[in-house]
Amino acid sequence: MKIEAKFQLGLLKLVKEMPLDEINVVLLCEHVKSNRQTFYYHFRDISDVVESIFLKEKNSFTLKYKNFDGMIKQIVAYTNSKYSFLFAINKSFCSEKLESFFYSYFYSSISNLLGDIKKIPNGNSIMRYLCTLYSSEMMYWVAQKRREKNEMLVRRLKVIWNYFTVQYHLDLRRI
Repeated sequence: MKIEAKFQLGLLKLVKEMPLDEINVVLLCEHVKSNRQTFYYHFRDISDVVESIFLKEKNSFTLKYKNFDGMIKQIVAYTNSKYSFLFAINKSFCSEKLESFFYSYFYSSISNLLGDIKKIPNGNSIMRYLCTLYSSEMMYWVAQKRREKNEMLVRRLKVIWNYFTVQYHLDLRRI
């Protein structure tokens, strides 16, 4: 196993036992039976490990779905499968890493589905706004300990999607 993967796996295990804010480099190194020099050779700090976990996860996603439902199904399934880790990250000093992960997921996914959105007037702004809305919704859902069912989250995301893919164009024509 590569040393980076050992630190990533070690952090994932430690987060199940204690809040991320209480985990430091020394504790992580003891847990994976490595020394601090090795850690600092590969990472700057604990948030760097978190970021590497999200990068690895992002690279494992496929963009082969053909519609909105496939895009949402994939991220909701991922969130459910990694919920305890994501909740711990959301409550920690690394919450911006989680928000960035969601934003990046939606940016690449929506680009895949609506490749021509950037060609319309203000397309990049619309894209950034849409991704910000989606990542905020996911962050809220994670923070609320999934108090609502998956279907409610998906319904909210569909309302946003339908507005931007159907209604927004109609509203622009009226202006």
